[in-house]
Amino acid sequence: MVASERLAILQQLHADERGFSTSGVEKAREKSGFNEITAKKEPLWKVFLSQFQDVMVYILLGAVAVSVLLPLLHAGTVERHELLNAGIILAIVIINAVLGFVQEWRAENAIALLKKLSAPHVKVRRDGVTILIPGRELVPGDLMLVEAGDRISADARVIASSSAEADESSLTGESVPAAKRAEKSIEKKFEFSNGMLYSGTLMTRGSAEAVVLHTGLQTEIGKITAMVMELKPPPTPLQLELKRTGERIGILVLVLCVIIFVIGLAQGMEPVELFFTAVSLAVAAVPEGLPAIVTICLAIGVQRMIKNNALIRRLDAVETLGNVTVICADKTGTMTENRMSVTDVWLAPGRDEIELAQAAASCNRAELPDIGDPTEIALLKHADGVSAERLPIDEEDVPFTSEAKYMVTTHIRDGKKIKFYKGAPEVIAKFVSEAEAKDIRANSDEYSKKGLRVLAVLSDNGDGLKSIGLLAMMDPPRQGVRESIALAEKAGIRTIMITGDHPATALTVARNVGIKSAGVVIGTELEAMDIDQVKHTLRSVSVYARVQPAHKVLILRALQEMGEIVSMSGDGVNDAPALKKAHVGIGMGFRGTDIAREAAAMVLTDDNYSTIVAAIAEGRRIYDNIKKFVIFLVRCNLGEVLIIAGAMLIGLPLPLLPLHILWINLVTDSFPALALAAEPAEKGIMNRPPRGQHEGIFTGEWFLLSAAGVLSMVLALGIFALSLYEFPGDIILARAAALTTCIIFQLMLALSTRTKHSVFKQSLFGNPWLVLAVTTSLLAQVALLMTPLASLFGVKPIPVLLWEEILGATFVGFMIFEILKTIKNHRAQKAS
Repeated sequence: MVASERLAILQQLHADERGFSTSGVEKAREKSGFNEITAKKEPLWKVFLSQFQDVMVYILLGAVAVSVLLPLLHAGTVERHELLNAGIILAIVIINAVLGFVQEWRAENAIALLKKLSAPHVKVRRDGVTILIPGRELVPGDLMLVEAGDRISADARVIASSSAEADESSLTGESVPAAKRAEKSIEKKFEFSNGMLYSGTLMTRGSAEAVVLHTGLQTEIGKITAMVMELKPPPTPLQLELKRTGERIGILVLVLCVIIFVIGLAQGMEPVELFFTAVSLAVAAVPEGLPAIVTICLAIGVQRMIKNNALIRRLDAVETLGNVTVICADKTGTMTENRMSVTDVWLAPGRDEIELAQAAASCNRAELPDIGDPTEIALLKHADGVSAERLPIDEEDVPFTSEAKYMVTTHIRDGKKIKFYKGAPEVIAKFVSEAEAKDIRANSDEYSKKGLRVLAVLSDNGDGLKSIGLLAMMDPPRQGVRESIALAEKAGIRTIMITGDHPATALTVARNVGIKSAGVVIGTELEAMDIDQVKHTLRSVSVYARVQPAHKVLILRALQEMGEIVSMSGDGVNDAPALKKAHVGIGMGFRGTDIAREAAAMVLTDDNYSTIVAAIAEGRRIYDNIKKFVIFLVRCNLGEVLIIAGAMLIGLPLPLLPLHILWINLVTDSFPALALAAEPAEKGIMNRPPRGQHEGIFTGEWFLLSAAGVLSMVLALGIFALSLYEFPGDIILARAAALTTCIIFQLMLALSTRTKHSVFKQSLFGNPWLVLAVTTSLLAQVALLMTPLASLFGVKPIPVLLWEEILGATFVGFMIFEILKTIKNHRAQKAS
């Protein structure tokens, strides 16, 4: 399209060649608002009511109904204490619902923050200057510049394009990318026109300039919001595992309830009492809040990771990070600083440096000071430094792709057309004579051996392609990368460098950052191998150069078939398949394309390799802490089940009523469990190998789970029986003693669960939140015993002598548990 036609379209669209002014943007936003499609949120009252949609709640409400209706039907009246019991159970159910509501609200806010932070950015021209803005700040009339890899952020009319294609499958269902070009005619409606770019679609090739017509809900995708919006993230594998565990426990308890019901009837117990016993067992056994707590812990952990430059886009990535055994990382920008500077030039005979700099700056899509690829920005700065004029692009004949590794542009110089070619030396060398190609390859190899990145440049004035020269650029290794690679190796994680750069450059940089490799393999060599040969190569070679996206997928497939858990980084359009297929795909936040970022499970906001290693360490800490509070909750719940079942089997009265178990779950299962999620990383977290791929959260834990349950039962029933012996007939005091014993021992278990090693080797105040939670729970129990609440819960103050016996017994039980933990660790060390 000629310039006059382009200008005519701009005028008809009431758009300006220089883009919007600041005041124009503000006026447009007043009319259109921000460019966003606000997700439909459940009303808060619905979120609150959803907390009651739980099997445990139904059981408890059923128990309330039975406790009121049975006496009413049997005696025609309900005793005051029975009404109080029903009221207290209802109150605890409501308190738990409030806690669940607050926790879900926090988790939703955390997930909303992640979506906001991972939103795409877009290049626009405003006041004649090209700038990068968040997609939500686009307004109708903006002049938008897009290229391969960008996600389109608004519906816009194309006014100029170069080999542009867009993937519109999310709107049309058509898998073949649609060509995009400027249309001369302007119609009132463009339904999936080649002259339009649509919000939510992806640029897969070339570049385009377009005027924004519609934003937010006025876009095509905005009109079908309900079809494309994701309201809730899918459950993570860990949540599914815990849900299955809860279901199995539920079935086990159901069977146990039937057995106990039969035994109770045989012992002559009242059916009503047996019913409450069954309710007690169900409440004690099922850790109904586990999946919700895991979501909260993951979401809060993800917020912490954001502060360390790692943006987690999927919660399940946090779980997988702890398993990673191989990091496949890019060289440029990830292991190096990505601050390119031209350090050397080689000129073909008869050429000068200004001519070379002009060609490299003209065959270029970047904009100073910092918009675009760092390599291209370095070329623009070099041209400025030698006062070389940059020629506007008249036509982009061949856009750069990671497969082609070169680009071609046409310009007008002195009234005549001239083409510039720029790209990898070995590719560019194919376009010139053998003598010129030999010079290009020889000089390029010399620079590459020094670890420099090299680009070759050609020109065509109409009399054939001629070499202009080479530009060699230095990209120094990032500070701290060598140490991070060593730390990863210590943690049992291997680092593999994958780059599109020259093999000599790649190997030099790899050695500088401490990557051990038996040489370097290039992409074309990988193509010639079958999958078994690739696997054999991967056992010794850790540096791969001149790699295309298809080669990344091949490397990934081979590693996964070898049983490795792989994180793979990428930034290009065609890296998306490898990023999606990897266990943890890693996109680049600074230099990556929108397509790559959206395919990734994690985005590095600083594009730094060290951030990957730090994220793995944080992922291990988060998983460890989730495991700690899950194990703690199951230990506690198992103990409560055994207390109820044990009392029934040996003929003792019920030591804990359903109300007591609800109280235990309130004071020990909430704050202490959540406080364990804030536990600092254990020493040596990166000195151990990754956990096994099939290692579950309960793997190797059943011995101590059983020990905790048995000790809880022995202590509670022992104190219960001792109290009945010392204070005959005082069942209320005996239950108060059993309840207090159970709570104190569970709080001790919370302290023990902090570490796999002896708790006495760890500072008590290493986790102040846990100290606060344990203290608060203990004070709550004392308050229950010493205030009028005692009569409501069917307990009473405990004499000093009984307190001494409770504290002595729980301390002995705690010491026995610590000894058993030490024995288990000693056996595990001997076995390994």
